[in-house]
Amino acid sequence: MNLCRVHLLHGTMRHLLTIALSWLLALPGWAQLPLADRPMPSTDGQQVTLAQLRGARGLVIVFWSNRCPWVDRYEARLKELAEAYEAQGIAFVLVNANDPEAFPQESLEASRQQAQRKNYTMPYLKDEGAALARALGASRTPEVFVFDARNRLVYRGAIDDSPGDASNVQQAYLKAALETLLQGKAPETTETGAFGCLIRFPQDGP
Repeated sequence: MNLCRVHLLHGTMRHLLTIALSWLLALPGWAQLPLADRPMPSTDGQQVTLAQLRGARGLVIVFWSNRCPWVDRYEARLKELAEAYEAQGIAFVLVNANDPEAFPQESLEASRQQAQRKNYTMPYLKDEGAALARALGASRTPEVFVFDARNRLVYRGAIDDSPGDASNVQQAYLKAALETLLQGKAPETTETGAFGCLIRFPQDGP
């Protein structure tokens, strides 16, 4: 085996181990919002915290990407949900945890251009070192984490059960979780498997 193949194999195995570890460290239900006071750079040029951005009735963190086709397919659906529920006190935040060294199109500047081009109204943050993604056990884009007004995790996973076609949605997981949250109840479904592109974690942590 030549040296290039050895390096490629090592990098691939390291990436897979990082993803596996993120699943092992995934937050259990009712876990508290991690890193709530950690400043994160936003595409609007500010340094903000999740504590500052959370809504009076809850917070939805969505791991996002500028190059994932599954993110593109969910974009309109997420915008619609954010518009409907932000008016009811639930804030939405997009977070990019991908390695900008490996993928320059995932950099903060590229995200700023994406937010401007796509007319995002939700804050779009760069998760430097993928610290938040690691703390939450996130592994894909899009992947959502819903926290209630007491900063407790009440749902994590997919937006719905039809990544490819919005017209075929049978189970609107995120919407159902938000409806029960507004009613002061716990969602019946608290976790689903996210479908999308794998997050490319930086090799070095935060």
